Amino acid sequence: MFNDKKVLALELCEKISRANDKFRKVQAKQMFEQKLTSPQFGVLEILHKSGSLSLKKISDEMMVTGANITCVVDNLEKEGFVKRTHSKEDRRVILADLTDSGRDKIESILPEYYTNISTMVSSLSENEQMAIINLLDRF
Repeated sequence: MFNDKKVLALELCEKISRANDKFRKVQAKQMFEQKLTSPQFGVLEILHKSGSLSLKKISDEMMVTGANITCVVDNLEKEGFVKRTHSKEDRRVILADLTDSGRDKIESILPEYYTNISTMVSSLSENEQMAIINLLDRF
């Protein structure tokens, strides 16, 4: 038999999962319109925010395998949005960076993306949003 603590934990997990699914569906719809996959958008967004990064750091940030990132970056490179270079410090490390075309692409997407996300959370006050952020940070 489940005790109340386990039932509560399961309900929390389900609510977080459903919320995540809702955000991902909105993102996937917008990225489909932009002829990008959600992982491609994720890579572009990370590179836009952080600048040149190793494929390993990108895969860590997105919590996916290195093989997955290699495939995503391959496709972004074919589209001319990303370029690969070898690290000057360690030639074994491959870095990804946005091209001018990639920067233009992500900068054209972000305003609508931010609006969509803001709309989704608009039923929550800023204090409620901050409380959720702080609670989720504890995970």
